[in-house]
Amino acid sequence: MHRTIRLFIAAATLLAATTPVFAQQSGIIEYEVTAKTDPERMRGFQRGGDDAPGIPDVITFKQVFTFNNNIGKLTTERPEGGGFGGRRQRPEGDTSARRGPRPGGMGMGMGRGGGFNAQYVDLANKKYEQVFSTFGDDKKTYYTEEDYIFSANNKSSDKTKKIAGYTCKKATIQLKDDTYTVWYTTELPFSFSPVNGLLPDSNAVVLSAEGSRRAFTAKSVSLKAITDTDLALPAGAEKVSQEQMREIRKQEMEKLRKRQQQ
Repeated sequence: MHRTIRLFIAAATLLAATTPVFAQQSGIIEYEVTAKTDPERMRGFQRGGDDAPGIPDVITFKQVFTFNNNIGKLTTERPEGGGFGGRRQRPEGDTSARRGPRPGGMGMGMGRGGGFNAQYVDLANKKYEQVFSTFGDDKKTYYTEEDYIFSANNKSSDKTKKIAGYTCKKATIQLKDDTYTVWYTTELPFSFSPVNGLLPDSNAVVLSAEGSRRAFTAKSVSLKAITDTDLALPAGAEKVSQEQMREIRKQEMEKLRKRQQQ
């Protein structure tokens, strides 16, 4: 009888010690991102002509992934001055127009300014949801979906290392014309990567990914209650196809280009 009680207490203690980690479905991952720039391409979007500040070869900024109740949102620190010379942290909940590099994911490229950009994530259904709002008084908000892409073209390794307190496995993944060294953990209760296509496992959270042109590294992972309710898609957002979203972006970029030329 006493042995049964002792076993029950030991099991209850073990459950109490492990349950909060796996039951916690909310928190924040902070990534540091470095990206090589294309100065010639970006110079056309820079004001000031010859008097404008120089364009650096590499920029560093922060991305924050906030998740709660099977939804999440990836936000990007906006460098001061549209990406050059200093950095300004976006206030919590600030949804003003973002400039500079936008989150890797749907397009997996570096942004060139534009309207309100945000990347939402449906963790339950494993989908990225890209949101874009147009300029002007007749502003409209659109969103498009893309399923998670789990890489079949990856080389796994037995090597492991700790990143932000989590044991990570190593994988090498070919994505388009670049090769990434990816470190991912399966110790979190969901799947996510700041860049779609770099998921080596259906239960992976990518905490580090390094390619020839950009790199992401998680500096901290905090499992905690999240009070931010601004993680769901904006009310009234119109769903469009990825092709329609590309056309909408193209039209808005053309408007921005003309306005800057004036």
